[in-house]
Amino acid sequence: MVSFRMAGLMVQAVVSSVSQRITDQLINEFKFSRAVSIQVEILQDKLKWIQSFLRDADAILRLEECKQLQTVVSQFRDVAYDSEDVIDTYILKVASMSRGGRGGFISFIENPASTFNEWHYIHEVGSKIEAINARISQIRETLPPHTMQDTAGASTDSRRSRRGWRRSYAHEEEEHVVGLDDNIEKLVQELNNEEADARVVSIVGMGGCGKTTLARRLYNHVVVEKHFECRAWVSISQQWDSRDLLKKILIRTSSPTKEEREQIDKMDEEELVEKLYRFLEKRLYLLVLDDIWETKAWEELSHAFPRGKVGSKLILTTRNHFVPRQADPHCVVHEPRSLTDDEAWELLSKKTKIKEESTCQEDTELFKLGKEMVKRCGGLPLAVVVLGGLLATRTSLQEWKKLHQNIGVQLRKAGREDAQQQGKVMNVLELSYDDLPYHLKPCFLYLGLFPEDADIRAKQMIRMWIAEGFILSSHIDREQYVESAGEEWLEELIERSMILVGERDINGRVKTCRMHDLIRDLCLKKAREENFFEILSPSSPSNPKGLSSMNGTDASKVRRIALHAGNDSAFTKRFLLVNRNFGIRSLLYFGSKFELSESEWETVCTNLPLIRVLHLPEVFFNEKKLPKQIGDLLHLKYLGLVSCWVDEIPQSLGNLQNLQILDCKCDSGTRLSLNVLPKMEQLRYLTVHWLDGCREEFRVGALKNLRCLATVMAGSWMFRDLQHLTSLEKLVVMEMETAEQVDAVLNSPCVTSGCLRSLKLTVIGVVENPSLEPLSHCERLSKLHIGGKIRETRQAETGATGEPSQTPQNEGQFPLPLQLQLPPNLTKLTLEFSELEKQDPLAALEKLPCLKFLCLGYESFLGTKMTCSANGFPHLQHLEFQNLPELEEWIVEKGAMPCLRHLQLCYCFSLRTIPEELRFISSLKELEIRDPREEVLNRFRKVKTRGDETCTSTTTTSQEVGEEFYKIQHIPQVELMTYW
Repeated sequence: MVSFRMAGLMVQAVVSSVSQRITDQLINEFKFSRAVSIQVEILQDKLKWIQSFLRDADAILRLEECKQLQTVVSQFRDVAYDSEDVIDTYILKVASMSRGGRGGFISFIENPASTFNEWHYIHEVGSKIEAINARISQIRETLPPHTMQDTAGASTDSRRSRRGWRRSYAHEEEEHVVGLDDNIEKLVQELNNEEADARVVSIVGMGGCGKTTLARRLYNHVVVEKHFECRAWVSISQQWDSRDLLKKILIRTSSPTKEEREQIDKMDEEELVEKLYRFLEKRLYLLVLDDIWETKAWEELSHAFPRGKVGSKLILTTRNHFVPRQADPHCVVHEPRSLTDDEAWELLSKKTKIKEESTCQEDTELFKLGKEMVKRCGGLPLAVVVLGGLLATRTSLQEWKKLHQNIGVQLRKAGREDAQQQGKVMNVLELSYDDLPYHLKPCFLYLGLFPEDADIRAKQMIRMWIAEGFILSSHIDREQYVESAGEEWLEELIERSMILVGERDINGRVKTCRMHDLIRDLCLKKAREENFFEILSPSSPSNPKGLSSMNGTDASKVRRIALHAGNDSAFTKRFLLVNRNFGIRSLLYFGSKFELSESEWETVCTNLPLIRVLHLPEVFFNEKKLPKQIGDLLHLKYLGLVSCWVDEIPQSLGNLQNLQILDCKCDSGTRLSLNVLPKMEQLRYLTVHWLDGCREEFRVGALKNLRCLATVMAGSWMFRDLQHLTSLEKLVVMEMETAEQVDAVLNSPCVTSGCLRSLKLTVIGVVENPSLEPLSHCERLSKLHIGGKIRETRQAETGATGEPSQTPQNEGQFPLPLQLQLPPNLTKLTLEFSELEKQDPLAALEKLPCLKFLCLGYESFLGTKMTCSANGFPHLQHLEFQNLPELEEWIVEKGAMPCLRHLQLCYCFSLRTIPEELRFISSLKELEIRDPREEVLNRFRKVKTRGDETCTSTTTTSQEVGEEFYKIQHIPQVELMTYW
């Protein structure tokens, strides 16, 4: 029953997306002959009916198995795909034939002297659509009468329930952990034991048993953080890249400068092994190698791990008992035990937020059902957590009874495999996947395209969802943007425990996410069942032509391909160049850098005619020019060319009138041919390093859908185009030279309408008296980065008679007090090159009620004294002082910054001491001090250094302890660095 229902919901999402897309493209944009238009309108109506039918079929399949409905669901999926192929191919043919006219299909219709047979193509598409309509009618005739119910209100109810999901924030616990306290206490002692023979502590067990959770608790334990000089965490997984892993460990242990990191990026594997070995051999280090599957992985990496100082340790998490034996014959092996029934119930209670002390009869029944269901999880924490996410979506006793019954059916089907824990947890996971609303299914499956253990950028993924058509206007409330809906859907998947949060930003929004191994296995299984995507790698069982044999799936129906190529560029080129992959709509590449010539790129474009999402990071192009053939991919909606070294974007890009996302953030400036952007009316996100070379001629046009414009150079376009960009939420403009340019930004509609969320401006030289006052009315603006000098006095400080002008006292030395010029809901603020010297900026900024992140960057303050007053910065979590060369004294009064977690002091060469009150900020977890003078850093060390040697006397004298160590000894993680 579960598999049938799952298929119905999945196809519902497919048909919904195809129906909306076909409707928009054909009815609104293209003009057919009358006969063909009638067939298109019939197809539109039939697809809408299919959507309604699938919602009704889902309700039936929840209650009973029905093979007839399952067959119909599969037939409707094929119909949707075929419809999509007919329309997309026709549009491509017409556009390619009529190129050079005034625009696409309309030009073709209006030009009777066209050199190709207009009627042939109109008749061809008309005949194919007519045949599809006939197929739909035939399928409908096979349906039983009780499926023809009206379900018009279903989408509304679904949308209303989705908006009720609770948003999580960074300060909240992301995981509920039960039953680990004894394990943690024992293993912390083992890690701190410098006399033990064992260098490796291994946590071994099946997937989902809590290995990574336990390792993370150890890694972040306050005692462990204080004990080790440097630490690093890397995930190995089944497919690993030794060079990439070594680079990550070196970067995380040594915290290199930008210049040093560039050198590390250029090193080969042998050089990385040598450098990492030399760095670690004199230090007390802790390394965590999470999810290491094979002894081969250990053999390739272990040469970089010296004995180090006495007490250096490695933590391995693995499912393979052979790995720890290979790593260290004295290895301490720990196997997390299964949860007891009481512990499993405690974990489920935390996840579902139900309280057993309730005396309500219905609650008593819920507890009984919950305890019976949790026993089916076999004591596996992952299964309990996922079951909790499933139950958290239900509030009534009837819903719990139905779920209880379904779990029983699943386990009875499992037969003998039910005795194994792995079989139990997969049953629970499948049930949770089956329970996902239809709109979330494709979004969840899409995560499976990314590599195992990848930290997936949430913004990037949501933009891919948008380009794929998963989030449509029919799915969201009228006042919502599709981006906001995408964030809500991501949060719902997190709440259901189907994906994990990697990192949140300062405002609590998800920055990165990832998938647990077992859930990813489930994702891959379901994706293959639904022909949703395929992953190809050098070791996959496909031939060089790519798709003709993929695990028994129908290659013509596979819409999405992920290339997990590793370092095998030959494999990647073979796939891209040899086979014409007609049906592919999305291609995501994950691998090392490789180069494509112009002729090869032309072949790629020919082989992917209907592509919508193209993610090709780190691809090198001849002469660093994006080939003009990119303009042939007329259906393209997402183009990701991050780190591709593209210096020039061709004029042909303007052909891509469906393009919504252009992510071309490279390491060098990018030149853009004139009048390219104004043609791309659907563009929502433009992200480049900067647009250079034609600053004064640059055009954006009236792109009313544009929501992100970053990073562009200032120029005359600002006066001409900014007034039309009414939907901008993020804007980054570099090298503004005049006050008029600053005013053009601050008085643009995105500011005055209050829709802007993130703004970064950099100014060259002195812009006279720039007032930030317009920003004070921008209530949604939460992130602000200002680079450039801010004048502290009015332009005219004396009157006409030479007498000082009467400036109102409350206006201070700014046109308005600084805090009154800034947005009221600002949470993140960075100032650079402001050159403030007469007014302490902290006195103004500490009054901002929502500020959580503050960076006073290079020469933002040239004065000698700053003060954080009592009760100032009530919500500040992250504070950075960078390159404040004149700062001598920093005072923190009692009660200031009560929420501070991270403090960074970099190159403040005149600062005599750090504030005494830091001792009493108990929330402070991380401190980073950078200063090239060893004698300065010695003031904060528990044990001083003498040259390259560390004093290791067991009876530490007062001379060996840093004078200011007592101020920071309560901080778990302290980094003291001498490099620039």
